[in-house]
Amino acid sequence: MVNFGIQIQQEGFRYQEIKEIVKQCESLGFNSVWLYDHLYPLTPSIQKSVLECWITLASLAVETDTIRLGSLVTCNLFRHPSLLAKMSATLDVISKGRLEFGIGAGWCEEECAAYGIPFPKAGIRINQLREAVQVIKKMWIEDETSFEGKYYAIKKAICYPKPLQKPHPPIWVGGKGERLLKVAVRSGSACNLPWCTTEQFKQKLAYIRKCCISHGREPGTLIVSLYFDILIGANKNEVEEKLLKFKWEGVSHEQYRSVNIVGTPSECVDRITQYKDIGATYFVVNFPDIAKPDSLKLFADKVLSTLK
Repeated sequence: MVNFGIQIQQEGFRYQEIKEIVKQCESLGFNSVWLYDHLYPLTPSIQKSVLECWITLASLAVETDTIRLGSLVTCNLFRHPSLLAKMSATLDVISKGRLEFGIGAGWCEEECAAYGIPFPKAGIRINQLREAVQVIKKMWIEDETSFEGKYYAIKKAICYPKPLQKPHPPIWVGGKGERLLKVAVRSGSACNLPWCTTEQFKQKLAYIRKCCISHGREPGTLIVSLYFDILIGANKNEVEEKLLKFKWEGVSHEQYRSVNIVGTPSECVDRITQYKDIGATYFVVNFPDIAKPDSLKLFADKVLSTLK
């Protein structure tokens, strides 16, 4: 069985539009929807609205019934882990146990500088992430939590209500670097690998399995998810039109196709099946044309129904 989640990059979307997309995803049978955790457009010179991730997820929890909700991924630098533990526990309660908790070390230095948020070197950010996950898990589970680390310290912190999911909501660690993958193996429920060719995915999966064994973890207990774009068209002409419309600076069409899913429904099934046969069990995907509902429906009718 393969699970599919949809990421909505909320840049430029009004709340009503996001709500309608999420409700469509729920009705079409997708497993989850995810928002990104950014404070302004990834191209900051473009004046577009960006709704804050966690507040928007809380509202969507009330508007939906079955679809799971997540952040892909929460930037650990933006919020102290004790506060994030409280926020996420609250969202799991509001959603009746539908939270998928995604977290990463943070990567956008310009965004942090704009908001006055410290942006340490990569090694420090990853170590902060490792400690943050420890703090969050302890606060979700323990009656009263104290923690003394190199980067974070809390004393007799109380987090009630607890998350509804037991022992805790799934923890997704974002990123495909080896140090991030070690965090996922040690503390996570899932890891999400962005933009991998099939050969890169084989290499990453072999490394993950090696890490699991060295840490005494059964490799099959860690969900390995892939993230990529999907450009789907009813026929080859429509696919080519979309490729011409959505241009990625400095990336050729061949490069784009190598790490994303581009094609007709049957071509999409074939490409996704390649990753599935290697070992992927979950796909979190972005539709560049998600504002138009036709692509989501075509994918659900012709691809999702075949692979699930």
